[in-house]
Amino acid sequence: VLGGSFSLILMVCTAAAIVSYMPVGVIASRIGRKKTILLGVAMLFTAFFAGAFFRAMSALLYVFFILAGMGWAFINVNSYPMVVELASHGDTGKYTGYYYTVSMAAQIATPILSGFLMDRVGYWTLFPYAALFVAMSFATMLFVRHGDARPEAKKGLEALDAGDD
Repeated sequence: VLGGSFSLILMVCTAAAIVSYMPVGVIASRIGRKKTILLGVAMLFTAFFAGAFFRAMSALLYVFFILAGMGWAFINVNSYPMVVELASHGDTGKYTGYYYTVSMAAQIATPILSGFLMDRVGYWTLFPYAALFVAMSFATMLFVRHGDARPEAKKGLEALDAGDD
């Protein structure tokens, strides 16, 4: 629709995500998983919202897709570990099941709904559609109260270590 290469822009987005995976883990260990996910959702929203205003391919659109890839990494790296942290040892499978059931349901429903909008209204609806659902995920993430990694208490001589190595 914008006259560019879908595969190239998707590759740029994916490369940005891959490059971001390691730094995202460090960021999450410092500010927490919830804040890191919220930051990633905000990045993804910004990219999709901005995409709605483009009418042709440009270098700036690639910048927004780099931002989208990074945002996806911020979410992806932290979401499953957060689910595991939320669950007690015996309930990990149950919560993992909930997580993947909702995720797969969204992957089934969104092509149907977005395809309907693209067919009936136009292809221009794709970026606003994505931005809307990303904004809704931000709102639901605000209600999460647990799931950040808990620092383990040091035992024995480790408790005396000042960490000034």
